[in-house]
Amino acid sequence: MSPENTQRRRHPHGQSIAGWAPTTARSAYDADEMEFWLDREVSLIENLLRDRGELPRQEIGNELGCKYWGPMRFRQALKEGVERGSFKKVGRGRYAPA
Repeated sequence: MSPENTQRRRHPHGQSIAGWAPTTARSAYDADEMEFWLDREVSLIENLLRDRGELPRQEIGNELGCKYWGPMRFRQALKEGVERGSFKKVGRGRYAPA
């Protein structure tokens, strides 16, 4: 191989292809913000179950508009709420107030 072929190829905007990523790194602020939103989502689920009693997962999600929360956020909020004891899982896909 010639020396010209062993050099790194360049991205059209001047960055090296190796090590270039289209996203930015997360900061500590992001972790705090994510914790805030997780607490809020768990609280929303807890309040809904307290008001309406035992509900299936799908109904909880529909009532709270979880499809707009972002990927995997609803699942994480359900898991975290059960771990915290905010509500409990009583059957396959069913949750109830603690």
